[in-house]
Amino acid sequence: PQNISAHRPSPIAHHIPHQYFVLKSPCISEKGHCPPITMVKYLSSLLALALLKVPAACGFSAPSFAIKANSRKITSNDPILSSSTFSLKIRRPLLESRVALNAVTLPTAEPAYDKIREAALKTWYNVRHNAVWHWRLVFGSFFSSLFIFRQAIDQQLIGFWHYLLTSQALPALIFRTDSWEWCWAITCFSVYIHAFGLADRAVKNADQKGHTHQLKKYRLQDRYEADKFRRKNERKQKADGAVIETQSSEIPPVVQSKWHWKAYVSEFWVYALPLIIWDVVAPRRHGRIGGFAPPTTMGILGGITGGLLIYDILFFCGHFLMHKIPFLYRNVHAKHHISKEVRACDIVRLSIGEEVLEVGFSIIALNVLGVHPVARSIYNMVITFLLTELHCGFDFPWTPQNVVPFGLATGSRRHHYHHRIGKHYYQKFFFHVDRIFGLFQRDDGSLDGDSLKADTYIPPSWQKEDMQRGAS
Repeated sequence: PQNISAHRPSPIAHHIPHQYFVLKSPCISEKGHCPPITMVKYLSSLLALALLKVPAACGFSAPSFAIKANSRKITSNDPILSSSTFSLKIRRPLLESRVALNAVTLPTAEPAYDKIREAALKTWYNVRHNAVWHWRLVFGSFFSSLFIFRQAIDQQLIGFWHYLLTSQALPALIFRTDSWEWCWAITCFSVYIHAFGLADRAVKNADQKGHTHQLKKYRLQDRYEADKFRRKNERKQKADGAVIETQSSEIPPVVQSKWHWKAYVSEFWVYALPLIIWDVVAPRRHGRIGGFAPPTTMGILGGITGGLLIYDILFFCGHFLMHKIPFLYRNVHAKHHISKEVRACDIVRLSIGEEVLEVGFSIIALNVLGVHPVARSIYNMVITFLLTELHCGFDFPWTPQNVVPFGLATGSRRHHYHHRIGKHYYQKFFFHVDRIFGLFQRDDGSLDGDSLKADTYIPPSWQKEDMQRGAS
């Protein structure tokens, strides 16, 4: 028992693992003789092993030395476990000996507190070492603070709303203009798109200089090509029988799609010009916002969440029809699917008909719920980020697809798959409707299927270069 282990020990191991152990004794020689002291040592080891196994199976936690024994390795030079004339296989819940033991069946039930303890330790490990869990704590703390301090926040919102309605300061005057909402949406789009564009450029420049940028492991196109290259090497390895190790320098550099510069001269004016004309011809905002009471914290959160849900349902219906009706796809949606490897700028690569639909769905969702003007402004800031993140081509640990549990958010991985394959994942923000109708990729171990996983393949050399750069 001093030198028993089956695999790399788990940090929460508390009993002998469910693997085979082969114990080999030097106590029986080729002539059948056995030194008494050696036999005593060996039988003691068998008894200790059985005593370690029985308490764990009967509902008691194994002692601390069981965990220590679990971390040891069997070596050919061990004085106790070195011969090949005597062996004993131990497998939970079966003990069987080729010499003295026939078969002993142990109960397999584990007490509830062991499962709770295991879950608690796993959660604590994630809190300490998992970046996604760090961001979950950040966002969880933020929304919890909104709920806890909502009364104090509501008092501040009363004064803020009075300022927006009556002040002659420039921010308040801009807020009361009819063009405020769409101008604010365009501003947010511009910030988000160019921020992700700078990340693309940083990865590209590092590739050209021959080293790996620390953001490359988050870029979906690079990860997809790296996994494709790995699978190709594995097939070659099976055919040739040679061991091939994939290095980052061997992976062909990806070719990023061209930046959609036409958005500055085409999509922007197609979107803005009709709104400018409407605002001039039919001014309306100044009179409407006066009828709203001061906003509340829960009202703002409810309006934003409800608006996103309704918009997502409306978009799912239109998006599904555009893919299933060839006429609509060719004349309305095909422009958006020009690039299979999307970048943030592709969010505004839309036809006139699709722009009208997208903006119309959002306006309908907000008007149906009667969302407060302040909530509408925050909604525009949130939805423009979600739309840009959907097409950014990155999978950061702080994005909704990772932070929101149970896979409820669509995110960039699933939408990137939609652009690459051209099917499934017709929702933009949520995943419940796609899941109900089975419009998703099954986990079949394929290249496209694995690209949807949060723990998809990333070349180890990319991680090593990040660690070396951090150490330097």
